[in-house]
Amino acid sequence: MSDLINTRMSPAAERTGKSQHALLVKRYREILFDCSADFKKTSASVARRRESMELFRGANMSGMGNSGGDHDPATEQLLRERNAINNAVNSATSVLGQAEEIHSDLRSQGDALRGVSSLVIGIASHVPGLNNLMDKIRRKKNKDDMIVSGVIASCILFTLWYLFG
Repeated sequence: MSDLINTRMSPAAERTGKSQHALLVKRYREILFDCSADFKKTSASVARRRESMELFRGANMSGMGNSGGDHDPATEQLLRERNAINNAVNSATSVLGQAEEIHSDLRSQGDALRGVSSLVIGIASHVPGLNNLMDKIRRKKNKDDMIVSGVIASCILFTLWYLFG
């Protein structure tokens, strides 16, 4: 299902260029992530229950003479430890799944930004005055950055002079 969304639906939505299609693909990814997380939790719960039933069935067969309230403390400790490990693995899997989704979203955003950048460069090359205007904007931005960095440096120097002077 993830292959279908990533290899077919996402490129098709990008080719159409409509934001509705991209949002729909994003929603499908979210639904897939939620459903797969629920499935993993449910299957892990079923597996834990099955293992517990097998473990307790073995304990019941070996301890037929014991009363129902007597439990082996070592077995109980092992069950608690196994549950703690399973919970930690499930949490790590969930975090990794979220990181994978974020990675794919950032990758698609980077592709979109690269496409926009090449489009702007193409437009600037076709319009002669626009290239000059973009250079002026870039120079103004660099000048503003230098002023801000100078103010920050002077504030830091003044603070150091005040503290140690």
